[in-house]
Amino acid sequence: MVIEALERQTLELLAERGRPRDFKKGTQIFRHGERGTSLLIVETGRAEVSITTATGQKSILGLVGAGDVIGDIACLDGGPRSADVVALEPVTGLEVARRDVLQILKEDGDSAILVIVALCQKARNASEMFELKALASGRSRLASCILRLLKDQNGDASADRVQVSQSWLGAYAGLTRENVNRQLRIWARDGIARFEKGAVVITNLNALEDIALNDGD
Repeated sequence: MVIEALERQTLELLAERGRPRDFKKGTQIFRHGERGTSLLIVETGRAEVSITTATGQKSILGLVGAGDVIGDIACLDGGPRSADVVALEPVTGLEVARRDVLQILKEDGDSAILVIVALCQKARNASEMFELKALASGRSRLASCILRLLKDQNGDASADRVQVSQSWLGAYAGLTRENVNRQLRIWARDGIARFEKGAVVITNLNALEDIALNDGD
């Protein structure tokens, strides 16, 4: 759920009832399995959303940043958190208790509908990501993940870089760091993308989009 999905009036009501929170880099904001008693409106900073399998393997689900709301699913149904959320850098936000969120949505039917639409989109995105990791080739998967990160961070894929490490990108795409590094070196040679100063820099967006649509290696 993103802040833009809610009416300004509803956001103001949430903000009025919110408690300012600050999280240092590396702090666990939400823990998988814990009961959802609140949500967090992110104001500044970025955080990582992930799950860890029974064998200890971490799978990164995505990044959240300013303008995102996290912890919304567990907050709305009162169930356990579906993922871990850890601050990748200092994060500030407003924490809103579940009782306040539910009360506001009860009083504002339009905002309740918008929240439902936003949650459906979140479920759709998760399904698409699962399908991508299950079916696409490593090369295509990496390209698709870079494009998804570009869109998430800018609202579209018009920017030319995404600020992530190769290890993080590998965990997000379901690849090893070595595979990510090898593919980025090939793309750098071909003038498609390169890794520079902690970021993937896209130099040929059309070519990257073509690779994302092609499942072949």
